[in-house]
Amino acid sequence: KDNDMWQVEITNMRALDVHAHLGKDVVFGHVITEENLLDGYKDTIVQGAIVQPSLPRFSLKANKEIHDRIFEFSKCDKMKIWGMASIYPHFTQEEYREEAIRCVKELGFVGLKLTPIGHACDPESEDGMYAFSVAAELGVPMMVHTGSGIPFSSPMHILKAAKEYPELKIVVAHAGMGVMAREAVILAQICENVYLEPTWTGVADMGMIYKELGAGKIMFSSDHVNNVTVQYETIKTVVPEKEMEQVLYKTAESVYKITL
Repeated sequence: KDNDMWQVEITNMRALDVHAHLGKDVVFGHVITEENLLDGYKDTIVQGAIVQPSLPRFSLKANKEIHDRIFEFSKCDKMKIWGMASIYPHFTQEEYREEAIRCVKELGFVGLKLTPIGHACDPESEDGMYAFSVAAELGVPMMVHTGSGIPFSSPMHILKAAKEYPELKIVVAHAGMGVMAREAVILAQICENVYLEPTWTGVADMGMIYKELGAGKIMFSSDHVNNVTVQYETIKTVVPEKEMEQVLYKTAESVYKITL
């Protein structure tokens, strides 16, 4: 009976995963294939995903190769896939900007990603701020990893860019990852252009995030495809049913200007 009820719920709900990875990650040591993603999403509520690179070798060639791979994956007919570029911010400014333009203008990617712990980059640094300026120029959101990787991964290291580029939508990945969830909430309260993606956030912090910010500032994500069900259950525990659609896909649709 419980399984039947779960299947009915899955059928009636849908979600857009704004944080998925593809490829071999040389920093965190994992490999995620196209088959891993499609198999992992099967029989879940996820009907679309924004896919970004797992962290490749720090070369422009490797960056371009994984972006091209994501572009090819976006053509699959099993679910909706969009790309997000993750470019090493310590390339030259010309290299960074050219690859960002290629990804957004030619490949149709819908956002950029900065990973302070993986890119060895303080968001407030010259290279970090340049990345935000390019995202603002292209009119696409910047997602920033937060949580692990102190001090650069502190949510408050995003404040400078959020203030300097108020028209730029910024997505705080992991919402501080628990230990800095309160900091992430304060950042989102200070800056209207900041949104939270709460992967790896526990129920207590998830409740605090929803209470302080509401559903319109929160979006669904997994980070790793085997986290979909856990993330869904965490959100479902604290978000009223009438606002679940907002969190599961409507906030993401608004921020990334896409349609599930």
